[in-house]
Amino acid sequence: MKIQPVVIAVIRRGNKYLLTRRVDLDATEKKYGPYVWNLPGGGIKFGETPEEALIREMKEEIGAEITIISLLPKIFSETRNRWQGIFLCYLSVLKNNQTKIVLNYEADEYGWFTTDEVKKLKFLPLADKICIEADKISS
Repeated sequence: MKIQPVVIAVIRRGNKYLLTRRVDLDATEKKYGPYVWNLPGGGIKFGETPEEALIREMKEEIGAEITIISLLPKIFSETRNRWQGIFLCYLSVLKNNQTKIVLNYEADEYGWFTTDEVKKLKFLPLADKICIEADKISS
């Protein structure tokens, strides 16, 4: 059994959120595949602060720098088989709105979606709930 702290970037532009379509799914995510939408993020490495991990993950996953606005006031948790993720979600924006998103091997597509649009997608657990929580914070 493993408990993993995970950071999630809830990148907002207007009333839409950036989601990536995951193609590289780990063993705990395969049952949701083969292609599922998700908010970008990842695990915290030893010695990193959550904020450092988030900034690193965004450079790796979407090739972009972000500005962190605030930590969402709700901590999310998801259990999959013998793995449990504790999700720290940060409302964020791109440092430069003209930045071109460059995806790494984990995703093949990205898009900007409202919370209502997210609910209609095939997504990994919690993506919709995280966007709903972010909607509570005014832009």
